[in-house]
Amino acid sequence: MQRVLLICLVALLAGGTLGGCSQDGDASSSASSSSAPSSNASPSTTVAVCSSVDELQRSVAALRAVPVVQEGVSAVEGALAKVRSDVTQVVQDAQSQYATQIAGLTADVAAVQTAVSQAQATPSGATLNAVAGSIRTLSDDVTAFAGDVSSTC
Repeated sequence: MQRVLLICLVALLAGGTLGGCSQDGDASSSASSSSAPSSNASPSTTVAVCSSVDELQRSVAALRAVPVVQEGVSAVEGALAKVRSDVTQVVQDAQSQYATQIAGLTADVAAVQTAVSQAQATPSGATLNAVAGSIRTLSDDVTAFAGDVSSTC
């Protein structure tokens, strides 16, 4: 179950940019649709969430920068591993406050992993484009999630 969650978060991260907890990001995506943070979060929890989301945004930006269509799926593996690690941390830090968004990110990561697996099994322009598209979706949703979190950072 954690692997699926991590994979989904990785997919989500791949689509986001470095808007995170900064004040310059405008986030609007499906991952941020309706769940507000719980008001019972401690300051240390909030700091941990902000920090882990910033780290996730950086790793997703690095994943998004990989030219998957030109270099193939193998070029994605290292960046995807970092995203998975960062997603795991975000899940640990933010699950109680942002359950709905975390579920969306998890689904996005799973979609990226599925696209990568399909591209490995049947390499083609179409499957590589599917990987790139799933990474964009993940990136967009991570950006939206970072926007939701930024109000508490």
